[in-house]
Amino acid sequence: MVKRIERHEARVGMFIESLEGAWQDNPFGKRRFLLRSETEVDLIKNSRITGIYINLAKGIDADGSSRSFAKDPPSRVAPPGKPVADNRRATVRVVQASVKRLETAFGQSQNGEPIDIAGVSGIVGDISTQIGDSPAILLDITRLKSKDKVTFVHSVAVSALLVHFARHLQFEEPLVHLLGFAGLVHDIGKLTIPTAILNKTGALTAEEREIIMQHPASGHEILKRQGNLPGVVLDICRHHHERMNGKGYPDGVFAGELSLYVRMSAICDVYEAVTSVRPYKKPWSSAMALSWMLQRDDHFDIPLLWKFILSLDSELTRGVA
Repeated sequence: MVKRIERHEARVGMFIESLEGAWQDNPFGKRRFLLRSETEVDLIKNSRITGIYINLAKGIDADGSSRSFAKDPPSRVAPPGKPVADNRRATVRVVQASVKRLETAFGQSQNGEPIDIAGVSGIVGDISTQIGDSPAILLDITRLKSKDKVTFVHSVAVSALLVHFARHLQFEEPLVHLLGFAGLVHDIGKLTIPTAILNKTGALTAEEREIIMQHPASGHEILKRQGNLPGVVLDICRHHHERMNGKGYPDGVFAGELSLYVRMSAICDVYEAVTSVRPYKKPWSSAMALSWMLQRDDHFDIPLLWKFILSLDSELTRGVA
């Protein structure tokens, strides 16, 4: 039996036959599926769909009762593979090597030499493989930063998040790789900021904050001098601190001028920053960070943020919450 309910009645255990409304309002990109988590339920409740059609033979009703004779869906069990300890050791090696190679590439740029694009692309390949094998472990490890490595480890983590998010959105692999590359170099402009300001534990002065806010434009100039980088890389570097309401920096552009890739990078950049160790603050939990971000619709593309949350809902949130 198929029954129509309102979107606010959605609950875990319902089998969705179809979602009522325009296709672009469907946050899942599919029609028939079982609601398995509170994140998926929240995604429906906060969408613009007008109603839900549930199959009572395959899932529960709005009151929680079930007429299903089907067996319960299998719980999510990790596929067999390396022991966790082995995976962690392997991931530590990948992160350490990636940070060292990125530091070398940035150092070349600081000396006026061109960035080793092939070398940075190789880092993306390693991150892409590792985020596929053990995403929770990778992101857990990138939260352990020393003061002098914050920029490099942050860039590795943002790259990993962009790769994971892009794959969740089913982007073609060349674009996934390009976004991973952009994540690695998005903060290259911080090379122009004195270390004393970057690692300051106290409040920044107005002058120091102004210096910090110039790093996207500085990074954009560094990357532009390469002369051979795709526009999406330059766009993310310059605009990852812009906001939907036009009050970001360095250009103060509004939502209509921000590409999908810039909006993705803004989400990944802030999420990584607030959930990891910084010289001036303690890390937030994943839940605390996402709750705070959802309250800032002037800053983030909220429908896109819900898709990011959905991408984290399984193995990643268990690893970083």
